[in-house]
Amino acid sequence: MDMATVIAVMILAFITVLELVSLFRSRSCCENILDFAAVIPVFPTDDNLSSRLNCLSEKIACGRCHAEEIILISYDASPEQLDMCRKFCKENCCAVIADSSEVEKILSETFAIERKT
Repeated sequence: MDMATVIAVMILAFITVLELVSLFRSRSCCENILDFAAVIPVFPTDDNLSSRLNCLSEKIACGRCHAEEIILISYDASPEQLDMCRKFCKENCCAVIADSSEVEKILSETFAIERKT
């Protein structure tokens, strides 16, 4: 073998080792993720709600969203928006629709936080 081939093989071997180390390192970081909730406000003027919910559904399906709970908060949402939210909740068991006044209660139940009165 000539010197250029040996150098190329060494560089590729080094890159392979780096890739394997980063792969296992990122996996161990993902396993230690703490629970979190995703909060999505739903306003009557939100024209992108459908695409936002579709994008979130895709992330859930491929495992890129690890939220303990997805809370869709209605701020006077239109009936069409509420229908989209209900459909999303049927497809994703971790999603709930809440009124803006119920958010604190849902978050305290999700994370078992005692509420001070």
